[in-house]
Amino acid sequence: MNNKLLLLIFLFSFLIGCCSQSMMIFDSTVTILEADCWLNLMPGGNPSFHYSGTFSIDKKFIDDFKFLYVKVFYKDEMIHQSQPLLQFYDELITDTTSLVRFHFYSDQGIKVTDKMMKAESVDLLLVFQIKDNTVEKLVKEIPLTRAY
Repeated sequence: MNNKLLLLIFLFSFLIGCCSQSMMIFDSTVTILEADCWLNLMPGGNPSFHYSGTFSIDKKFIDDFKFLYVKVFYKDEMIHQSQPLLQFYDELITDTTSLVRFHFYSDQGIKVTDKMMKAESVDLLLVFQIKDNTVEKLVKEIPLTRAY
């Protein structure tokens, strides 16, 4: 009985260790370097919401990744979701890593909502697919700048 219990504990610990290690490997493949959000409230046009930023990804995953979408949250409520546009930025090669950096940004003309007008800051959830795994990166409390 004790041997079975000991074997069960060992097996359970081994499975947890394997799962969390695998998750950490994929979690570290994408790094968010910068994220900004703003409202364009300039006279002469319709008010619009915008986001942009920069991320890096390990070069070995460059052919196997998709940037699926960005979700914008205000007080834990989603106020916008869209697929970002991407632009290659540069490649960084060191002795230990090879990273590719991209700029991402929102499409033009995202309509400003009442909740966006109330928000002082927002959270961005960036969702990537790398091979068959979904990687989510949360950037919290981004100041929502207003351009008048």
